[in-house]
Amino acid sequence: VLLTDITSKLTVFPENMLANMNRTGGLVFSQRVLSELIAKGLTRQKAYAIVQGLAIKAWEEKKNFKQLAYSNPEVKKNLNKSELDDCFDLKFFLKRVDYIFKRVFEN
Repeated sequence: VLLTDITSKLTVFPENMLANMNRTGGLVFSQRVLSELIAKGLTRQKAYAIVQGLAIKAWEEKKNFKQLAYSNPEVKKNLNKSELDDCFDLKFFLKRVDYIFKRVFEN
């Protein structure tokens, strides 16, 4: 009842949510890049070192993580453009949202 009351009064501004995510310069997608590099055969340690280095550079130098990933030789060697594009696709994070909400509100 409390959750229903809260969510019924909730106002969502998708454009603000997207703007907030974009403020990170793409860092919210770093886990996906890491996972894909590991799936391509890199060790977790090697993939983590690559992604962490790019993430730190993006954060400290206020650069775009996606652009840094696209231009990184190790990333390009292991992921083609299509695979890297998939890492930065919001649909991946939203693919189960209907199922999640259905489970929450059925109970």
